[in-house]
Amino acid sequence: MPLSDLVDGVPEILTRWPSEPLLFERDPNSLAHLLTLAEVNALVDAHCLAARNVVLLKDGEITDRDTYVSGGMPRSGAVRTHLDQGGTITLRDLQALKPAVSRLCDEIRQETGYHVHINAYMTPPGSHGLTYHYDPYVTLIIQVAGKKAWPLHPPIVRNPMGEYGAFEGRGFTREERQWLATTPPAQTVTLEPGTVFWLPRGYIHAPYTVGEQTSLHLTVALKERTRHWLAERLAAEVLAQALADPALRSEIPPAELLDTPGPAIERARKYLLGALLTMTPDDLTEPVRRMAKGVA
Repeated sequence: MPLSDLVDGVPEILTRWPSEPLLFERDPNSLAHLLTLAEVNALVDAHCLAARNVVLLKDGEITDRDTYVSGGMPRSGAVRTHLDQGGTITLRDLQALKPAVSRLCDEIRQETGYHVHINAYMTPPGSHGLTYHYDPYVTLIIQVAGKKAWPLHPPIVRNPMGEYGAFEGRGFTREERQWLATTPPAQTVTLEPGTVFWLPRGYIHAPYTVGEQTSLHLTVALKERTRHWLAERLAAEVLAQALADPALRSEIPPAELLDTPGPAIERARKYLLGALLTMTPDDLTEPVRRMAKGVA
């Protein structure tokens, strides 16, 4: 299932990565092979889901695993009870559970050169799983059942990454929480079956189910390759080549390192600069392509 089955204008998207939310409409029947409510309910009631693939959420809080997990599996009836009480369930790494989702994941990875993982979220009527938060990567939201509203605020952190500015490590300041509590969303989009929602990283959101039907959506996380990633890989290439140089493998005397490290720093700096200057873009084109297509 290529990216074009989900969004329009793929050549343009791959050339100019969108930084604004976008909506695309698809025939819901064309997405039914990915996941259905009936399949999720069957997995829940047959106790086929390992604990590593299930996270329970309610009102912005992640449920303590010790309250529903025993021996690596959710306790009998625990996940169904959570749903009946208005909780959300997340199916983690869905690509490891269903071949159709695995193929979707693989094709998007090949098209973009980005890491991809896919989760599913099932939320009963009148409920929401997560309160306001943001993600450090773009997500494609595929609504497959029910309706879900997504109130949006613009990013507070520009271009967050897992290593910098991610909500998981940063959270919100007191001023930001107050702003969110008193400021209406810049926009709210409501997804129906067949809607695919492009949500750029950093956009603050707190989705909730609309109407009397249970909502089910897939979240396709595209972990973007950043310019920092590329710089990191180039530096790693330089350092890998430096291992072949006996001069770089020589020790730094303790006195030089502790008392007067300036000369050692300058020698290392000049080596790195010289190594980078001798590497042309043509030399690095294929290695970068291979890294993007692989797991680096």
